[in-house]
Amino acid sequence: MTSTPQDPTFELISPRIDEAAAIRSTDQERPVVLLLHGLGSHEGDLAGLAGFLPEDFDYVSLRAIFRYGPGYAWFEMPVDPQRPEAITPAAEAVEGWIAGQSRRVVGAIGFSQGGLLALHLLRRDARALDFVVNLSGRPFPAPLPGDLALAAVRPPALWGHGGLDPLFGGEHERIVRDWMGEHTRLEEERRPQLGHAVDEIELRALAAFLQRRADELRADER
Repeated sequence: MTSTPQDPTFELISPRIDEAAAIRSTDQERPVVLLLHGLGSHEGDLAGLAGFLPEDFDYVSLRAIFRYGPGYAWFEMPVDPQRPEAITPAAEAVEGWIAGQSRRVVGAIGFSQGGLLALHLLRRDARALDFVVNLSGRPFPAPLPGDLALAAVRPPALWGHGGLDPLFGGEHERIVRDWMGEHTRLEEERRPQLGHAVDEIELRALAAFLQRRADELRADER
């Protein structure tokens, strides 16, 4: 990607998550699942998913830390495989937000750029979350120091994506599948005719995945 005068620029807003911008699905005492939006989007984008998902969790949609055009971004693009530190400010911002919560944060659902960030949180600390959902995203494209620990833990992960996603070719799709299969207990929902989006069938797979995680949490508490 080359820069032109018409390209949006990345402007760091703050090293911390804006708590005032976070959208919560409930004010009840439930475990928290994060919603991490994609490039150029905002916290309201994924918040609408909450109504289709199990009520066992409080879904909290966060705003990314960079301004990007009319929306926001978690980190600058394109991703450089030689610079994993470019993802660090976003990861630290989310980790700081998690540390400040009174309720347990058990999982993260990320779309596209947010999917990379959700996986990155586990690559920094394999036990940071109980599970993740990667929707139309990919992991950071190089090995990281925490990968061995993550492969030993292998938390549950759902990967939902479209077969016509322009950001994935056959080789990229195989790389994501292989990496997630080696580092997580992968469940995959591939929609052959879907592009860079989420459809109703993928949403049902997401709801079922989360219901299984909720059932496991209840069983652990007994």
